[in-house]
Amino acid sequence: MRPLMQHTGRPGHENTPLMGVFARPLPQCSRMLAVCWTWCMLAVCAVAEPPGYRELADGVLTVIPPNVAVAEMLLQDDLHDITIGRRELAWKPKQAAEVETFVARATGREFPRELWCLEFAFKPPRSIDVEVPVSASKMRRSRVWYLVYRVRNVAGPSASGMRLKTETDDPGTDRSTRAVERFERPIRFLPHFVLESFEAVAEGEGLVAYRAYLDRVMPTALAAIRGREDPRRPLLDSAEMAAEEIAPGEERWGVATWEAIDPRIDFFSITVTGLTNALQWRLPPGADVKAANPPNAALEQVLQSLRLDFWKPGDADLDRADQASIGFRGMFERMTLGARLLDDASRPGLNASTPEAGLERLGLGWGEQGIDKDMLEPDIGDDPEVPDWGSLRPLQTVIRKVLALPDAAARAAVVREVFGERGVRSLRDLAEAVGMPVDPEREAVRQEALERAGISAEDAAKAPLAAVVELIGPFESLSPSERREAAGRLFGEAGQHVEWLMREVQAARALATLEAIGLPLREVQRADALAAFESLETALMEQKDPGRLTEILRALFGSRGPALYRDASAVHEGIDHGWAFRYDL
Repeated sequence: MRPLMQHTGRPGHENTPLMGVFARPLPQCSRMLAVCWTWCMLAVCAVAEPPGYRELADGVLTVIPPNVAVAEMLLQDDLHDITIGRRELAWKPKQAAEVETFVARATGREFPRELWCLEFAFKPPRSIDVEVPVSASKMRRSRVWYLVYRVRNVAGPSASGMRLKTETDDPGTDRSTRAVERFERPIRFLPHFVLESFEAVAEGEGLVAYRAYLDRVMPTALAAIRGREDPRRPLLDSAEMAAEEIAPGEERWGVATWEAIDPRIDFFSITVTGLTNALQWRLPPGADVKAANPPNAALEQVLQSLRLDFWKPGDADLDRADQASIGFRGMFERMTLGARLLDDASRPGLNASTPEAGLERLGLGWGEQGIDKDMLEPDIGDDPEVPDWGSLRPLQTVIRKVLALPDAAARAAVVREVFGERGVRSLRDLAEAVGMPVDPEREAVRQEALERAGISAEDAAKAPLAAVVELIGPFESLSPSERREAAGRLFGEAGQHVEWLMREVQAARALATLEAIGLPLREVQRADALAAFESLETALMEQKDPGRLTEILRALFGSRGPALYRDASAVHEGIDHGWAFRYDL
């Protein structure tokens, strides 16, 4: 290669090598050019150095070791095509043990299998704004959430696989004491990432509202994420990760990406499936089991998944590209229930009301037999995917009790106690919307609703508030948005009061419950969400009757209350993650 040359502008120095120039006096501009050129060459040399991955600081990467347990190597189940499909063959022999019969030998069979699990490590989720394609020639700016992770097929003494050394052990031997051995083998990781949130982020959605987002392959986002995280490190999307098996001792880095996540979410979980081949068998209720079917054809196979919990401050208007923080199981539930207590405790001050006294006067407070069952929402079970929108039944109960009072003055006084002055105006507006003349379009909607409720126009005009109780009954099965729309069509502007009154009854019921269990309202009011929950937890420790505890939790938090409190009060230690059998195949 020819030496670099520098022209100095002076006779006799037109082709002087660059390094020789620095031995001679140069004009100021020439010396500056030479220095700049040298720095440029140093920068080129730095880029040309051998590549190396960005070193992560301690604590950035959370490592979850492979989860292999002896109990999961031995699936145990009946041969249902025999025990159910051929149960007519069951009999009790007189000269032999019953366990030797055909049907009995098909009961509680063990199925040993090799079990493997990859090591999983991750960085906390982040979000980034990138251009994503919406058509062949159009792009749009989108907020993408992503999780950078590493999977490793552990080799050596703590290999990722485990199996029984022998299958000749006595079936009665304790599974945990059976001899096992580690083994190494290539493993294909078929990643399946689901970002889930159980948080109700809009008013009227109840305590929980299930949302789920599947991992998407987005090449344009992948390039931007690599540029931010480590341009030198290959990051595989879910399709690339599944293309080849992971050899023993090999590790791979990948990224899961999600788009169109509700920015208001504060708490969420990421469920990872495919890290292990551990599974369970389940016989669905009412499964059709016949002897002619293939063995165990009616069984469902449920894969084991890893759940990771996170939290970040959500904001619909200012969704910054912040990093989420690792949470712990129960954190969402504790914050949710504590925030609900704080909201309930603020109602008397905001409305100038005394809800506990009002319910007591109506005979709806806590008594020796508990609380009136009509003041509780219907039981909808523990499944978070079943929406919990609240019930209008407690509001109907309160209004009926108010109407049963002997005179108008007593009715107005108790309404002020339960709801405050705003409640008096709200009920008056709803009654006028039923009994007063309206425009032809509203009149048609009102007449149709009255006919469905079996109420004549004359009766509605005489007792409009009693008609309101019946007219809101069909709203029970509607979602919050559908309920608001239906109330607006039927009651006009007064329709907005229905949801507010429903929430005030829930708060009044909760305040009466706090008084019944001896938790001072002032103690709740001066705490934050976590401290409010801890105060409640302390008060509930004195409840020894499980039935009464369930009733208290339903009165405080609605139908979902017992399940949320169970998760919130469970003890969890360390960096949170959990393994669970979730997804059916």
